[in-house]
Amino acid sequence: MIATLGNNALSTLKPGAVLTVTGANTETDAQREVADFLQMSNRTDLGYFLISKDYFLLYLKSEGSLSGVA
Repeated sequence: MIATLGNNALSTLKPGAVLTVTGANTETDAQREVADFLQMSNRTDLGYFLISKDYFLLYLKSEGSLSGVA
């Protein structure tokens, strides 16, 4: 299950939002769930990375570099 922290509704996800995943058995399962969620939400412009157990930070993907993380 995916949930957001703060004032970011699932329909208005933006870079800097934090997602939490519950019910995943492994870190790989949690990452897959976040990837599937973003794809189903048509948010291919957003990437994510693990910041703590079960918490993922969203960032804006940029073309060819990681400057979107900063």
